[in-house]
Amino acid sequence: MSEQNAAFTAEVYCERRNRIREAAGGGIILWLGHMMQPRNYTDNAYAFRQNSNFLYYIGLAEPDLAVLSYPEKDNDVLFSRPTTMDDIIWSGASEERMKMARQAGIETIEDISRLGVYLTKAQSQRLTIHYLPPYQATSLFRIAELLVIEPSEVTAGVSQKLKEEVARQRNIKSDLEIREIENALRVTDHMHRRAMAVARPGIYEYEVAGEVQAAALRDNHQMAFPPIVTVRGQVLHNHSYDNLLQDGQLMINDSGAETPGGYAADITRTFPVNGRFSPMQKDIYETVLAMQLGAIDIIKPGIPYRDVHLHACRILAKRMVALGLMKGDPAAAVEAGAHALFFPHGLGHMLGLDVHDMEDLGDIVGYPKGESRSSQFGLRFLRMSRPLETGFVLTVEPGIYFIPALIDKWGQEKLHTDFIVYEKLAPYRNFGGCRIEDDVLVTATGAKVLGPGIPKTVAEVEAAMGRK
Repeated sequence: MSEQNAAFTAEVYCERRNRIREAAGGGIILWLGHMMQPRNYTDNAYAFRQNSNFLYYIGLAEPDLAVLSYPEKDNDVLFSRPTTMDDIIWSGASEERMKMARQAGIETIEDISRLGVYLTKAQSQRLTIHYLPPYQATSLFRIAELLVIEPSEVTAGVSQKLKEEVARQRNIKSDLEIREIENALRVTDHMHRRAMAVARPGIYEYEVAGEVQAAALRDNHQMAFPPIVTVRGQVLHNHSYDNLLQDGQLMINDSGAETPGGYAADITRTFPVNGRFSPMQKDIYETVLAMQLGAIDIIKPGIPYRDVHLHACRILAKRMVALGLMKGDPAAAVEAGAHALFFPHGLGHMLGLDVHDMEDLGDIVGYPKGESRSSQFGLRFLRMSRPLETGFVLTVEPGIYFIPALIDKWGQEKLHTDFIVYEKLAPYRNFGGCRIEDDVLVTATGAKVLGPGIPKTVAEVEAAMGRK
């Protein structure tokens, strides 16, 4: 257990498991930890990252672990692989098994080779075995082997009840979790300020991306996801860093640190490569900022996040009409989906131990039971729609993008000509994109932007870049 994660005591994990076992309504819960994943051969593995549900309920970040939670209170068994001398020689001694068990609040320890024996016995007793959907192939095949079923049968056996209860429990962040997210944001602030300080015409994206990642590592934090550091902001998830920064371009930095305990931050800032926004850039930037601030202003318990998203869209349409890029009634334009030419993604997503928290569980996290995704372009990409509750932590990340291929397609098809002024878009074809993102806690009375206050207004961004 890391020093930063020391507040998550054994009692915290015991309480979480006791709550979830009671909610599951009987049967055994199988918590399967991750294994090392080979990068290109077995001994050259990717950096290990534990399954987030395992982290939440067990708190152990070592590979090759599993836990069985039985229906009775505090009745859990930790399965681990004994350390061999070869392990010690090549990788050093791992956490001693008894110490790991104490950290997780578990008294019974078994060799992981006996996990199948335990599950076979449970099956013979006709006990329900609850497990969550695996998203790594090694976990899927491991579950198939343990339960003696075909790999194609694993998905069908996933416990819907467990999915629902895990999502319900993990959606509400405790004070301890919020402190961890704030810790990730403290480091993320350093990352973004460093990017603004070093970006300038004549260097490459990878030089800025390297500074962003170095800022995290200097504070013993990893990246919560591969950072998006690019002047091709019109590509929503652009992960290459090959472009040369040029005068007059905007750069998007969408990145966040992950604490040693696994909690994520996710922040996006957009800034001018030369340190000063042009009038055109300022108009678009301040439109995105108005969208974000307007969305945050109406966040409160009970309001569906879909409504918050649409509120931001109406602000976009109104401002774009004022700029002459759209026309007609802004509300009607949003209802028709015309705004999605410029804002084709959703407003945000849940945040916690995953940067897109619990997305491995599917839309059960972001959508209430009985509601499915819209078929409308743009709105169908909304990851978060459900009514908000006190304790939710989510991102608010509106953007405006000028995607030449999409503009051409819609223009040729004469889509939304009642609302989009296509002839005015030519000067924006090389604009790129602009996105602003913060991590927000839903409070009992509204919303709180988490973190130390990363430069966001035009004046703050230009000051952080330090250009004269």
